[in-house]
Amino acid sequence: MSEYVLKIAGREYRAEVAELTAERARILVNGEEYSVDLVEIGRSGSAATAAPRAPAASPPRSAGAPSPAPGPRPAAPPSGAGGVPAPLPGLVLEVKVKEGDVVSAGQPVVVMEAMKMENVVPAPHNGTVRRVFVANGDSVGEGDLLVEITRPEMTTL
Repeated sequence: MSEYVLKIAGREYRAEVAELTAERARILVNGEEYSVDLVEIGRSGSAATAAPRAPAASPPRSAGAPSPAPGPRPAAPPSGAGGVPAPLPGLVLEVKVKEGDVVSAGQPVVVMEAMKMENVVPAPHNGTVRRVFVANGDSVGEGDLLVEITRPEMTTL
């Protein structure tokens, strides 16, 4: 049907959409078949799931072999936990911070492109960037965690 070359965490995968319906897709990734449940973009609730349709024997890994690519990005943590989620699905154009940076509330941390428009994602509060989960060129879904910002230590008055 359709063939794609996907780059995830610096590693390339060949993907082919073998079958597509409104609810499911059958996708071959590097020759391994997956059955994927499709979830409407923007719908809150469970995320799309993918599971191998038929288990395949995996080749033995040598000691120096790289680990498999990571799975989906972490979902946004509960409100107030310091996570900055993607407000909508899109493409990361620029990550404006790095781990250890001190940021102020409202400061741009990521610039995304969504629906052919640039969207600036601001820091929700003052703090220090603890982790950056995305890089320039990454595609993200709504709610995917972009960065984590820890709040400054509270002081007594």
